[in-house]
Amino acid sequence: MIHKISLIVVFVLGIFYTPPSFALPADDVIPLTDGDYYPQVHQALTTAKKSILCVMYLADINSKYKQGWEYNLINDLINAHRRGLAVTVVFDQNVMFWETGKKRKKTERKSSEAYELLKKTDVPVYYDSIDRVTHSKILIIDDYITIVGSTNWTYSALRKNHEASVLIKSRSVAEAFLEKLGTISKYQPK
Repeated sequence: MIHKISLIVVFVLGIFYTPPSFALPADDVIPLTDGDYYPQVHQALTTAKKSILCVMYLADINSKYKQGWEYNLINDLINAHRRGLAVTVVFDQNVMFWETGKKRKKTERKSSEAYELLKKTDVPVYYDSIDRVTHSKILIIDDYITIVGSTNWTYSALRKNHEASVLIKSRSVAEAFLEKLGTISKYQPK
């Protein structure tokens, strides 16, 4: 009896369920766990043809691992810009998000060296608004490839941590993220 009721409930709920408009079929979805992330992202950045949007909570190139994968990914952005691609980078200001109250002005700026290197090489780079944490780790390449997940651009995230990200080849997914990311203060897509 309970089994029949469960089937009826699943059937009825299925009738009323409407998937979100951005969840259209993807051409390809590739899981990027742990060490899979860097080679796939490096390849996607170096083979990009027209544009890259990078929104990254943390990119730390200020460490004893200065020539590591995280540094290479920042250089991939610089090289893409030099190849004439439209590259935009948005970093979180690293507001201490556990602080309470309206006076959340303390920042760590952990991505400051990456920010300064990108700025020095004329890559359009921004910090988000101090009023909100941008905890995203996302790349949108050529308005088609979206790479999203838990992976920051740090030595620990790229070499030591268990991280889970995904590479999605879908124009509709990329467009949906571009629209949402365009609402980040100080960054407006062209």
